[in-house]
Amino acid sequence: MDNSSIPDSQKFKIFCDESCHLEKDTSNVMVLGALSCPEISVQLLNRKIKYLRHKHNYLTELKWTKLIGKQFEFYKDLLDLFLDSEELHFKATVVINKNYLDHDEFNQGSHNNFYYKMFFYALRDFINPGGSYKIYLDYMDTHGRDKAAKLMDVLHNSNYGNVNTTAYIIRSYESQLIQLCDLLIGALSYANREDIERKSTIKNEIVGYLEKRLCRQLTVGTPPWEEKFNIFRFSPRRKVC
Repeated sequence: MDNSSIPDSQKFKIFCDESCHLEKDTSNVMVLGALSCPEISVQLLNRKIKYLRHKHNYLTELKWTKLIGKQFEFYKDLLDLFLDSEELHFKATVVINKNYLDHDEFNQGSHNNFYYKMFFYALRDFINPGGSYKIYLDYMDTHGRDKAAKLMDVLHNSNYGNVNTTAYIIRSYESQLIQLCDLLIGALSYANREDIERKSTIKNEIVGYLEKRLCRQLTVGTPPWEEKFNIFRFSPRRKVC
């Protein structure tokens, strides 16, 4: 499909990030998330985030693993920007009980196959026939391009019909919105992990404020029709013998 023939109302950019996505790491929870925004609105939202950075003198890259304890007001303003913006929509797949995964039985012996299935669940509600979607993935390792290509194959083979999707690998510091996605995913992962002691004051403040604004806990899945902050919780089946 010629992208120039698609109206602006059907052109979107989707910013993706992930937490604890490896098969074997220190976490029993895996989170894959996507933040969708109309392409025409991205520039304005970037300016708004940069304004908040200037307001709070926040000069470093925003990463959940490197939060600044004295900057809660900045994180709060950023969450308010997301929650009050009609243009931004977030969906995450939260995999719990990762130790139950049986890839030989359900995923052709491949953790990567499972990874793509879960990322598909995070993206599918944002993809509609007739639209154009530029999907931005945070650079993780040298296999990023292969992952992006495979994810595009999964989307194209899911019978979406007339849809235009392209994937890009970028560094998180290059995108304000992928950093916002990182903040949302980090909060979800932190709230859902049962293998850690939640001693971080700033992380607890962020999770608490987000739950207060949403009027629900981050450890509970949402109905499929939830559009603003959608959580799909998935738990692998546990073998009984």
